[in-house]
Amino acid sequence: MPFGKTVFLGAILAMGRVSEAKEVINNVWYCNEVTKMQYTNVGCSGTFKTPSIMSDNSGSCAVDYAERTYSGPLAPLNEQITFHLRGPLKLYNFAAYYIDNTPDDEDEDLPEGYQKREEAPQKHRRFEHLHHHQKRKLNVKTEVVEEVVTLTQYVDAPAPAPTTTSTKIKAAPSAVVANAYKAHSKSNKPKKPADGDVWKRTGFYDSGKQILEGVTFLNNKGGQGSGKWTSCFGNSLSHMTSDGKDGSATPQILADNTLFGVNEEFSIWTNQTCDGSCGYAYGDDVCYRGWDGDNKVFVFKFTMPPAHTDDSNIYGNSNMPAIWSLNSLIGRTQQYPADKNWSCWDSGCGEFDIWEVLYPQAPACEYMTSTLHSAQGNPGTGKGGGGTCDYFKRPTDTTFTGMVSYLSDGTITIQKLDDSFDFPEYITTDTIKKGFSSDMATFKVAS
Repeated sequence: MPFGKTVFLGAILAMGRVSEAKEVINNVWYCNEVTKMQYTNVGCSGTFKTPSIMSDNSGSCAVDYAERTYSGPLAPLNEQITFHLRGPLKLYNFAAYYIDNTPDDEDEDLPEGYQKREEAPQKHRRFEHLHHHQKRKLNVKTEVVEEVVTLTQYVDAPAPAPTTTSTKIKAAPSAVVANAYKAHSKSNKPKKPADGDVWKRTGFYDSGKQILEGVTFLNNKGGQGSGKWTSCFGNSLSHMTSDGKDGSATPQILADNTLFGVNEEFSIWTNQTCDGSCGYAYGDDVCYRGWDGDNKVFVFKFTMPPAHTDDSNIYGNSNMPAIWSLNSLIGRTQQYPADKNWSCWDSGCGEFDIWEVLYPQAPACEYMTSTLHSAQGNPGTGKGGGGTCDYFKRPTDTTFTGMVSYLSDGTITIQKLDDSFDFPEYITTDTIKKGFSSDMATFKVAS
């Protein structure tokens, strides 16, 4: 994000926290090391522009656009979001949780890729992590159409006038996992917690046990086995090989202990293919759903080992790992477009940086910061949002288990969990909120 430094300084000034800043490094202010932080008042109403057709006619690049509206708590991040990770990094576990308050004896063992969902208009996407996410340079030009798409929301996520329907959604081939998902029998199925809102694990990855359920790993290697490459737009998304290095023809499980090096990226999606329900996809054979809805919780276990820093190129992402979420429309079109209009990021469709290193040299390379990028507070652009000057300690030689919760009260909360967290099939709202406290670092997003 080229605007990261400005956003951080503005956030601190707005919060009146300049006196708390312990360090100013490369124009970024750093305050206190924390183990949790919360964004409040997240969500606004507006419109953004997203590509609906991208065509390469013998080197003449044409793009049609659709205008999408959004509103509600978390908006536009109540639309489908996806997760993007940049090295140096190793991912050990990932889990996605959604509210599931059906009685335990009514729970069905649903086949992989089948979800109970309710219809609700949605939206998606991201773009300018330019200061650390920009890689490819292409010379091109542009043009653009309207498209109305109905996306869906998990049944248990609050939505206006809910009308429950059951829809079968085509899933990616289950054979891609080393230990393919097996439905629990009545006898061995874990019991749900007795009290409080219950959240069920709907996506799961375990590196050591080589388990993958409801999740697909992708990278930006279109044209290598899947996806596509054109001279206009470059690489689309692609399935990822198990070592994370290349594109693959089919989905693969990420191999145990895989190290993603400097500037190597991959993304995490559901295993549900879109079948025309997600809007336009530049690489249409690699089109998966993200995670939508007003209530969704995700847990990661990872490490970010140090990398050599090239002092002559401090902006080269040489030692700047990150984990962030994007509106899913961004990944399906152009995460790093040569023209900013080829992504909805610039018009504010939404990005949330969860853990991000902003500078490759000590001491800032040890700090993981967070920032919201959306149109909120700056309508019609991706330059709104903001963030706190507080930071998490980067896990260079140990593991970090972290939870990020997107909730319908308009909050996004990031917290470090104890490493004993074992990614159970069910958790409760109390588990999610037990770390919340009145004294945690808080940033209220401007309306």
